[in-house]
Amino acid sequence: MAGIYNKGRTRRSGSVLDWATLLAVFSVIAVAATVLGGSDPLQGSAVVVDGDSLEVEGNRIRLEGLDAPEYRQTCSRFGEQVACGKMARNHLRQLIGNREVVCTSQGIDKYDRYLAVCKAGDTNLNEAMVRDGWAVAYGDHDMLEAEARRAKRGLWAGRFEEPSDWRKDHSGELSGNQGTGFNPWRSARRLVAGVIEWLKSLL
Repeated sequence: MAGIYNKGRTRRSGSVLDWATLLAVFSVIAVAATVLGGSDPLQGSAVVVDGDSLEVEGNRIRLEGLDAPEYRQTCSRFGEQVACGKMARNHLRQLIGNREVVCTSQGIDKYDRYLAVCKAGDTNLNEAMVRDGWAVAYGDHDMLEAEARRAKRGLWAGRFEEPSDWRKDHSGELSGNQGTGFNPWRSARRLVAGVIEWLKSLL
């Protein structure tokens, strides 16, 4: 007698293994979300280290998407050297004032600092530092940098060395807690952003 095939009951060998694999995948995703920014915001009083680094309740934080001059870095303005690193740090302090800072982590850098977007009240500190000209765009905020450059704000009022280049030239003077490395697309993005900003000024 021929066997009877019941199409309504398809055999699923290894279904337990499938569920175990799926559970493992979700567990990994949950852990990754926590480590890479899915945790609660970092909130509290801030201690400003330099123009793109701060500490909030003991947590070391690097502002994501920008690169500010190092604390000991100097720049040229009207033919004179100015302490632009200290000026950038002071500007970040002024933006924060006496307000608490709320930072949303985007991940962890190689120095075990949180890469984060931080706000003091309604002020987005990452955007403000670039828009005010005291940090250069690094992976984000290219249009804000173009705006600051066109208006000659902050660093753009004079001449300065890229913070990443300055770190390379002064690597022996740094403690190793800095660094974003070289981004080969940065110049291209700036050129495009600059052209767009120039076109906007013509409208």
